[in-house]
Amino acid sequence: MARPDPTEVMAVVARRGTVLRAVDTEGVPKRDLVEALSVSRSTIDRAVRELEAIGFIERQDDGRYCRTLPGELALSEYDQFASRMDGLVTGVDIVSLLPADTPFDTCVLEDATIVAAERHSPLVPVESLSDLVNRANEVDAIAPAVLPQQVEVYHAKLVEGTLDARLVVTDVVVERLVSAYGVELRESLATGRLSVRQTGRSIPYSLVVAETDEGTEMGLLIYADSGVQGFIGNDTPGAVEWARGVFDKYWNASTPLPEA
Repeated sequence: MARPDPTEVMAVVARRGTVLRAVDTEGVPKRDLVEALSVSRSTIDRAVRELEAIGFIERQDDGRYCRTLPGELALSEYDQFASRMDGLVTGVDIVSLLPADTPFDTCVLEDATIVAAERHSPLVPVESLSDLVNRANEVDAIAPAVLPQQVEVYHAKLVEGTLDARLVVTDVVVERLVSAYGVELRESLATGRLSVRQTGRSIPYSLVVAETDEGTEMGLLIYADSGVQGFIGNDTPGAVEWARGVFDKYWNASTPLPEA
């Protein structure tokens, strides 16, 4: 059998996905597929031929059709692809604000919570990130900007003793924290629960990896010249692993905040 083109295979799965799902691993006769999917027998025949031709279903000795292991894997891959594309379409206006070479992965968009800033509620994305930090007991974060709401949340939880945090911020953010939030910064550092490092590198977004009572989550704020434009939150393993990797790279390449 000639090796099918991957794009053609994807097209078949997209076109015949309902039939591929309806054909389970135990075996289903064509007449049951016609009844279950409320389509014509000719439509089922065409779908079965196409799926059988690429090895995603097979005919059993009793005439039933069942999904093969490649069919199972293809369906799983397609569902993941569809979920990420759905997130990308939903968040395209937000994600497109980032430069094309920004470190990013579509896994962040899979089953994600996406919150866009609107004229009547411009701070909703910031509130979403603040809620994540407020629910956390450990936080690793990078930030390219100083947000008063974030300073307030971090300061309160650190002083209360309910949060341990590691932050990487830009040199400009350090200057702003010292000049505008010196008291809060000193009190937070005095708890011994906060470690701050600074970097001369550009940071394209605010990124948080948070350990909460419900598990590990990640959150991301995207900016434009006019301010925060959106929040993306996710607790899937892939998104969390990606976010952890981004933080680690910045943390390892940064320098401790001078004691003075």
